[in-house]
Amino acid sequence: MATEDAGGSFSHFNTILSDLQHTNKAKRKKAFDEYYKLVFEDEESVDKGKLDKILEFSLSLLVTSLGDPSEVIRMKVSIILLKFIDECVVSECQLVDIIPVIHHRLGVVPVMEESEDVRLLLVNIIMGLTLKFEAKMIPYMNDVVNILKESVVDRSPDVRKAASECVRAYTRATREKFHMQSESLVKPLLKALTHQRFKNRISCLNALGDLLLYGDSKIIQDVSGPLAQCAMDLPQVREALVEVGGALALNMPDRYSYWHRILPLILFGLRDDDDDVRQKAEELWVKVGLKYEEENIDHLKQDIDFDVTLENYPEGEKRPSVGCRVLVQRAIYHILPGLMTDMDDWQAGPRLQAAKLLTVLILNADVGITQYAEKVLVGLHLAAGDKEKSVVKQVTECSRYLGHFIPPSTYLPLILPRLNMGEQGERPLTILAALVEGTASSQLQDNVKEIMNTVASEGVAFVSHHEHQGALLQLTQVIITKCDVSESSFDIFHILLFVASSSEVNCIVNSALNQLDILARKTGCAETGGLYRKHLHATFKTLLPSASCWTETTPQFLMFVGLMELAGQAIGYELELFVQLLTECVPRKHDSFVSLRCLTKLRGLLLHDDHPLESHDQLGQWLPILLSECIAVLLPWHAGRTADTLRTASVACLEAVCRVCVREARMVEELKKCSAIIPALIEDDAEDTRLFTCDVIYAIIVSYPQIIDSETLHIFADKLVKRFDDVAPQIRLKAARVLAELFNNLPNRYDPILHTARLQDLYDAAVIFLDDPDAKLQEAVLFTLEKMGSVCPGLLITTLEKDLHKYRNAHYCRKLIDSLKALQVT
Repeated sequence: MATEDAGGSFSHFNTILSDLQHTNKAKRKKAFDEYYKLVFEDEESVDKGKLDKILEFSLSLLVTSLGDPSEVIRMKVSIILLKFIDECVVSECQLVDIIPVIHHRLGVVPVMEESEDVRLLLVNIIMGLTLKFEAKMIPYMNDVVNILKESVVDRSPDVRKAASECVRAYTRATREKFHMQSESLVKPLLKALTHQRFKNRISCLNALGDLLLYGDSKIIQDVSGPLAQCAMDLPQVREALVEVGGALALNMPDRYSYWHRILPLILFGLRDDDDDVRQKAEELWVKVGLKYEEENIDHLKQDIDFDVTLENYPEGEKRPSVGCRVLVQRAIYHILPGLMTDMDDWQAGPRLQAAKLLTVLILNADVGITQYAEKVLVGLHLAAGDKEKSVVKQVTECSRYLGHFIPPSTYLPLILPRLNMGEQGERPLTILAALVEGTASSQLQDNVKEIMNTVASEGVAFVSHHEHQGALLQLTQVIITKCDVSESSFDIFHILLFVASSSEVNCIVNSALNQLDILARKTGCAETGGLYRKHLHATFKTLLPSASCWTETTPQFLMFVGLMELAGQAIGYELELFVQLLTECVPRKHDSFVSLRCLTKLRGLLLHDDHPLESHDQLGQWLPILLSECIAVLLPWHAGRTADTLRTASVACLEAVCRVCVREARMVEELKKCSAIIPALIEDDAEDTRLFTCDVIYAIIVSYPQIIDSETLHIFADKLVKRFDDVAPQIRLKAARVLAELFNNLPNRYDPILHTARLQDLYDAAVIFLDDPDAKLQEAVLFTLEKMGSVCPGLLITTLEKDLHKYRNAHYCRKLIDSLKALQVT
């Protein structure tokens, strides 16, 4: 019997083989169980050395059963075949029976095999055959490739992973001929590369790597792009990609034709956030550089022997070997166009990866990047305005490295013309600041004047956008720190002054002020005030031509206001120009906001504790001019809310002028002119105007008593008494106190007898408020009437006694009468 020849001991084997084809599924299943037990488990019944004969006898039945309607039976058959493969029983001549059947189950569209578990076993069978027979699988390449094409995109993740691993094994086993079929696996593998399981993506990555190593090299043109996208995947996937890139760079036969596609796969890892990925990339990159040197030693020997160390090499970076540098220098021409496109991608991830890769390319290209400076700077300019801060940060670092390798004479002609670009001006400024930071001080010094002349132009320096100003400050800080700025001190001063004056961002203002302090020390000034004194005259000169046309957004106006806040004592040395600027911009009603802001700042200067306007003893000469040409012209009444506001500001300034107490004759003359309009101002509709007018009268009484004659006294007194009935409580109280001060400082040779009638009117109007509901006002009026009554006590006593019975609070009247009578006796 055949079974006896095959097995030698089990007589019922024919029965089992017969049952393998039984129409009853249960019997077939039982037969396969018995077959497995007898062949692989029952050591006493089967001679293991005869397994090859058993397989030969039963193979046709087994492969036929791979198409059995029952999934369980197909699975058992697959397991049996895998067992035979593991036992190394299958012979080369039997491949022709096994592979076509598996191809029929897996390699046609649609796939015949419905069970995921069976499909996985069948792929494992192909893997087992490949590992055993290796190159002997070449004749079945079409069938195997078709099987793998469908399996790598299978619905089951496990089947996909097994198929990808099988691709790797088959490409290595059939490397001599595999290039003929490698292209047909590209599309399925690229499709599988996007699977949601990262382990599947890793298997697919490795399969593509082997496909490139042992297949047709030209497929890298289709594969390199999708592979590069894996640089944004999980760390495990990125590490696998680096390994694939390293393998290609070291072992791919036709790699010299495709360096520009291979290098990015490994170089991206040099800037990876994960330590393991970065370390792996560094190790492989060193190996690639050394191997390139070995293969091209004849051409690179001189470069290696005379390699010069760069003095201005980026701190914290290790310089790549000659092989690495030359390799990048020769490939960068082909890499840059695609890289620049990625830096303008619609997604942030590719933009960031492109910026990181550009940084690595610059570091490895070394001084060889100079010839590509224009193309690189264009890309950096676009990326510097990115919405993602991480991209901008990487672009800045990239630009700084570029500055280490490119001299200013090369990059300045390319970047300076781009500065005057309005709202996008911060982009080239950001790049320029980083370039300058990377440039050696010795190289930069000769170009400081050219840089600052360009940056100080109106289109660059006078932009209020906070991002633009932040970029400006980055540039000026680097220039001030690294170079001698004595020749460009004025330009830098202008820039910092405008930023400090116009910005509404506290950190930017503080940075500008801090840089002004540093600039002062760097230019030999003991303190910042010395810097203002040094440049104030020239600054005022540049502001003067446009003063009559200023608006609230004019850069020159913002700088002028900033100087009023910051210059301090220095203004006192330039009062002539200061007054000219005020007389040009305040009286002109081109923009009322300008006048209001200037008057407000002027009042602050006049009342400042340090008295900055008096620092050079010139205030007496120029204050009368300020009063007549800037303040007095705005005092008369004009209709409108704007005029009201300006009038209030001018009255406030007038009060500050009076408190300064400049006693020159012209000053007194100008105040006399202003006093004529005070009666109208104290009745102004604006509460603040009335309040400040009371202060003005008080200041005149204290500082300029010579202005007040008998007529003026009665006019002021009449208006102040009327303010006792003001709607604002604080004005009522202040009017009472000012009136008391007025009668406490009577003009020389004042004769009460001549002015009895006018005094009687004042007394009649004032005594009414002794009965006011406001207790504070009663007290204030009582004190005021005591001062007024001292001029003519009998007249006031008569006035009080006449209407004493009408008062609800008669005790105030009696108290006042007693006080006046005591005064008469005295």
